[in-house]
Amino acid sequence: MMTGYTSPTAILAPALGFGWQTGFDLSVELSPIAASARIVRNWNGIAKNLVDPEFRLFALRISSGDDMRPPALANMWPGTVFSIVPPNELMIVIPTGGTSAVFPRSVHSARALTTGFDDISSSISGKTVTLSAPAVEPVRVYARLQYEVIVTEPWRETYREADASSQWQLMTEELGGI
Repeated sequence: MMTGYTSPTAILAPALGFGWQTGFDLSVELSPIAASARIVRNWNGIAKNLVDPEFRLFALRISSGDDMRPPALANMWPGTVFSIVPPNELMIVIPTGGTSAVFPRSVHSARALTTGFDDISSSISGKTVTLSAPAVEPVRVYARLQYEVIVTEPWRETYREADASSQWQLMTEELGGI
């Protein structure tokens, strides 16, 4: 029995059961959902998004290259809800004099860096990353966020018998709700 083995992926999603022989060569595509925008122009030609902020949700597509085994896809039917922290980092700039960055979702982990890549001390509380002191120059805050997602399409898996490899794909979108 193997003990002390860590998954080869940085994705945190207990429902997918990443572990030994699962999670090699993964890609995670993060994008706003199509319903997050309804751009119209007013009489003066100025564009405006008419969608309520509650619809500013993300879609996540997880796909693999050659995996030895697929993750726990058997119960990932459309409509299944689970939590995920993808490896993707979103970034917000804190301007000079500022002290915090507010992200659209709860922050799992974050790092604050100057434009010269010097680490800046910070703390995390919910969606907010707060610097220990006001920024003396612009600070870039990179954060991995936690999402509550719903499976939106049937998953796909291709197994290649000759080299015993599996390629798979899972489409999700944020659950949303107020």
